[in-house]
Amino acid sequence: MAEDDQMWRVSGLHRFQVVRCVVTGHRDRFGVEVSITDPESSVPAFIDFVMLSDDIRHPKPADFPEVGSVFDAVTLDFMPGGELRLSARASSVARQRARDTES
Repeated sequence: MAEDDQMWRVSGLHRFQVVRCVVTGHRDRFGVEVSITDPESSVPAFIDFVMLSDDIRHPKPADFPEVGSVFDAVTLDFMPGGELRLSARASSVARQRARDTES
């Protein structure tokens, strides 16, 4: 758990934070690599294909956002290799924004 806390400190982010990101690459059929631009963070980040959309139909690589696309996402957790996982589902972003305004 201490290692996880350190990763959050180094990233300058916190769990379940809404961030702005830009797609920097596609990882085959698995999802998209993103760079977090607001607030700026240099940690490597990834959005798994099942976290790209609320659509019941999982997106295929042809459906992935283009490199350079900018959108909001929610920070979820760090993977063992230090990569940050995000959710870009509209429902995840809306739910977190609603929670943020409640507090």
